[in-house]
Amino acid sequence: MKSKIHKHKQQINMTVRNKFNLYLIFAISLFIFSCNSDDNSNPTIEGDFENGIFVLNEGGYTYANASVTFISNTGEIQNNIFEAVNGRKLGDVAQSISFHNDLAYIVVNNSNTVEVVNRNTFESVATIAGELYNPRYIEFHNGKGYISNWGDGNVASDDFVAVVDLNSNSIINKIPVPQGPERLEAENGKLYIAQRGDYSHGNTISVLDLNSETITATIDVADYPNGMVEDGGHLFVLCSGKAAWTGNETSAAMFKINLQNNQIVDQFTFEDGAHPTFLQIENSKVYYTIGSDIYRTETSNIEPSASPFISTSGDEMQVLYGFNVDNGWIYACDAKDYQSNGELFVYALNGNLESKYPISGIIPNGVYFND
Repeated sequence: MKSKIHKHKQQINMTVRNKFNLYLIFAISLFIFSCNSDDNSNPTIEGDFENGIFVLNEGGYTYANASVTFISNTGEIQNNIFEAVNGRKLGDVAQSISFHNDLAYIVVNNSNTVEVVNRNTFESVATIAGELYNPRYIEFHNGKGYISNWGDGNVASDDFVAVVDLNSNSIINKIPVPQGPERLEAENGKLYIAQRGDYSHGNTISVLDLNSETITATIDVADYPNGMVEDGGHLFVLCSGKAAWTGNETSAAMFKINLQNNQIVDQFTFEDGAHPTFLQIENSKVYYTIGSDIYRTETSNIEPSASPFISTSGDEMQVLYGFNVDNGWIYACDAKDYQSNGELFVYALNGNLESKYPISGIIPNGVYFND
């Protein structure tokens, strides 16, 4: 799903370009695109989203103000592109985006839908609905889509993975799984499912055979497996642990799992009170976040970092709520106060803040690459 989208930062890099040009672009962007939470419109949509990044804004729960922002490789910002192109709102709480061929699949959690659009024009192709219940993420294999569903977040027995025929965009099967299926990774004919545990807690990775569509193995990890990335034949899993407010705080941990035999080959436990959230891998380095700080370690030998690689608090970030790393750039979404428009921070791998983008959308939670 990763793409090469770094050109726009090079064109406005504050360390190698005239700062005046950056400030001018920024001022124009603020003037044209800034809006409050009740006005997420965008008057001009070019309709060409082939080269750049999408920022997914989940919106406020029950407010049905989820949206997508596009930032081109030249730094141009277009907000609320789904509604502008299709003449209708995206829905209530956008959870994630995944790409398959020429299509983008936008999982809209509280609307219980997946919006299927052309990834380059954002024109609607289909809406998958009717049998989803609290959907989270989607993965693909052999002409089918697999969508993790929490069901009722307080009920342990109604969770499932929905199987979608990608030709008809219809649900053709529901596979029962343990409570709280979250992130998904499809590798070697298997679907690895992080069992986060809904509003309770989970501490396993389920292995689903995609031919038989049955669970064939379970890998024990730590509480709340939130991040999961495959790299070099290994599955890296970041577990946040139970927070102190639960009344039963547990330690966070990271695991490296050999996908040939599902055995844990490396792991470490975080210090007490640390509860990491996001996990990404780029060029043999593992990036993870704790609070608003960014840390990194090596894929060859995972171990906790003694100090942050990047501390975003000095850059006036309020809430790090979305995170990705690609082609030498680190992207961090700021949700602000969860009611105001968000902001995207872009860092170089040397830790320098290179640019900020105003986002006219509420609670940006993810960055996705399209080229």
